[in-house]
Amino acid sequence: MRLAWPTLSFLPCLVFTLAVGCTVKVRNYDGEGGGGSDPTGSGGSGTTGTTTGAGGGSPGICGDGARNTGEACDGDDFGTETCQSQGFVGGVLGCLANCALDTSACSMTCGNGALDEGELCDGQAFANDLTCQSILPGSPGGSLSCSASCSAVDASGCQAPLTCGDGVFDQGEQCDGLDLNGATCASVGFASGNLACAANCAFDTSGCTTCGNGMVQSGEACDGPDLNGASCQSLGYAPGGTLVCTSACQLDASGCSLCGNGQVNGGEGCDGGNLNGQSCSSQGYYAGNLGCNGSCQLDPSNCTNCGNGNVDGGEQCDGGNLNGSSCGSLGLGIGNLTCTGSCAFDATGCTNSYCGNGNVDAGEQCDGGNLNGAGCGTLGYGAGSLSCNGNCTFNAGGCYSCGDGNVNPGEECDGGNLNGLSCGSYGYSLGSLSCNSNCTVNVGLCSNCGNGVLDSGEECDGYQFQGCSTCDCYYGYEWYGGLECTSSCTISAANCYYNPCWYC
Repeated sequence: MRLAWPTLSFLPCLVFTLAVGCTVKVRNYDGEGGGGSDPTGSGGSGTTGTTTGAGGGSPGICGDGARNTGEACDGDDFGTETCQSQGFVGGVLGCLANCALDTSACSMTCGNGALDEGELCDGQAFANDLTCQSILPGSPGGSLSCSASCSAVDASGCQAPLTCGDGVFDQGEQCDGLDLNGATCASVGFASGNLACAANCAFDTSGCTTCGNGMVQSGEACDGPDLNGASCQSLGYAPGGTLVCTSACQLDASGCSLCGNGQVNGGEGCDGGNLNGQSCSSQGYYAGNLGCNGSCQLDPSNCTNCGNGNVDGGEQCDGGNLNGSSCGSLGLGIGNLTCTGSCAFDATGCTNSYCGNGNVDAGEQCDGGNLNGAGCGTLGYGAGSLSCNGNCTFNAGGCYSCGDGNVNPGEECDGGNLNGLSCGSYGYSLGSLSCNSNCTVNVGLCSNCGNGVLDSGEECDGYQFQGCSTCDCYYGYEWYGGLECTSSCTISAANCYYNPCWYC
């Protein structure tokens, strides 16, 4: 119950004056990860102060009311933390939506027992030396008390005047029963509401409000567009979002989101880099990197069972476990089938055929020593040695034919290649050796004619003649002239003539 002063004009500047830093934050949870209403307590000047710390126990859900590892507070669970432990004199410690301490209602002055600027009271010190008689002149005694925020005086401890209780306003009373002496919430400095009378005949302003005047005052977290510097982020929610003020001058955080504040709140499996102690292993996978999606749910898409040696769903193999597969079972011939680091088959060691099994299979010309009956001759060569390549194709490098320009075994020559032979190699002294089309030597143009020596087959050679060297010896009596030897070593009688009447 909040009691008003006897002098109404004095109320706005005392009862409702807020001390700097003496606001009280009240934290609520909506229990979901997407955001929710989180009205905070009385407003005040200045910005919200937060501190973080590590609570005890194992990782838990921010908002479950229990202070867990990584949380400075949770709901009303502050552990041993107070405004004083945070270095303040007094005030009320709060807890934000991200489980961080809110020291905005802590004060360096409120609680020190001395009146400081902006305070209506502090402990037993009251502005203007207020007493019960200052508020209720007819009160025989009693005691005033000061609110924790040093911003309001509570007169409920004052004794009622002797005339109090008859239902009629008397001197020394502010009111009596339903008789408010014409006073209203507005007349005692509030915007609106229902003014009542307390049992000790002092005004009970608990039903009055200043909400709606556009200024944040005692008991208000905001007022209209004035959010008192608060934002979704300052209340422990994720950056962004829309914080609004309700008609009751309380903050409405339903447009704010808990997802993104770095704490795992109710309905969330994770939040950003905070996986709440979870890993791929804890999710039943062998290895990988567990992630957190934009909806603050665990994302195991980068987790895998690849590497555990078992062929699990979505895997073709795992390490040395090929699940009974081979190059042959995959229709890739022979070779070495292996497994990649991503548990997929690596068939680069397969030949993509059955080459190497000694059988000439479809698509093969040969296989090892099996030439399938082929030879150099069947490939159009004259002779040689046919072999098989490693890819099961013919190797005709050892085959040859007459006409290739090489003097191969069984050939005397090949085209212009006389293998170093000449007419002299065959006993001739002159002429030009050639090669027949069957790669045998042709000596038809070789000759000894012209060496001046009568050789076999020559009629003459130079001045050497076989037998006759004159016309009369060659033709007989009465022939005259001289025989000649042609360049082909045959006798020419072109210069011989017949004269039977030599004496005529």
